[in-house]
Amino acid sequence: MLVTLEKALEIIGQGKHVMIMTTDGKIALVPSGKADMKVSSMEAINLMFYVVRMGSGDDVQPVWAQLEQAIQEAAEQANKPDPATLRQQRYREIRGIG
Repeated sequence: MLVTLEKALEIIGQGKHVMIMTTDGKIALVPSGKADMKVSSMEAINLMFYVVRMGSGDDVQPVWAQLEQAIQEAAEQANKPDPATLRQQRYREIRGIG
């Protein structure tokens, strides 16, 4: 399925997909377990994977860099502690519970 760059950033941010370069130079988003596949963009679409829609003159490198940055931001966000968990932890420390 063809997706825009914004949708691709959203999909990558969920952490269930990885980026691969197709054999014809497009960017495809595939499930994490299928990262070693070598497919063309049409095969990726037929297999119901996401392919990033780019114009005919677009260069792949800037799009790839944006997606990698989104992955890093998602990883940082996932590593942040949950505020509710921090409140619970402080409450337990103050009360001397567990």
